[in-house]
Amino acid sequence: MLEPRIILLTGDRQIGKSTVCVSLVHLLREANIKVSGLITQRTGPDDLAVLELHSGDTYPLTLPLNSHAGFRIGHFRFSTEALARSDRALDACFPTQVFILDEIGPMELIYGQGWIRVIKLLRRRNYRVAFIVVRPELLVQAIRQLPLTYYTVIHLTTEIRDSVPAALCSIATNVCVMREHPFMEEL
Repeated sequence: MLEPRIILLTGDRQIGKSTVCVSLVHLLREANIKVSGLITQRTGPDDLAVLELHSGDTYPLTLPLNSHAGFRIGHFRFSTEALARSDRALDACFPTQVFILDEIGPMELIYGQGWIRVIKLLRRRNYRVAFIVVRPELLVQAIRQLPLTYYTVIHLTTEIRDSVPAALCSIATNVCVMREHPFMEEL
């Protein structure tokens, strides 16, 4: 069996990485590809929500900045309850054909908190393709901590952003079809 693929999606803040992920989910579902994971959605200047792809549940990930609960990283105050809930949801994401995580960031890669357990789950290889959003400044840390030795890195720009979901869907579809028909691997 072929090694799963991890494709890292990176790009400047507010370039549309989450939008690309949401568009990719729609395309994968239209192609009857099983997709699971977590997508972070901005709901305000200092507010985030998380969407669980396998359940469709959406809930706030952050608290108001002036709250004394949770913990602050950058200009967000994360809810410990929401992080625990989404961390538990990671178990329901596998096995899958395509796994999407938007995003693995400083909380995981620098502070070892948040969705850090996803690294262990990815090592189990219960997926065919994983799309992981990571900030450009954390790319090296992500590659050091993630389980594979080979990565495809796609740097999103405004010029290519709109065409990326279809290209990623094509990659995922090809990998999923190839794995279901192993005789094609020899071609």
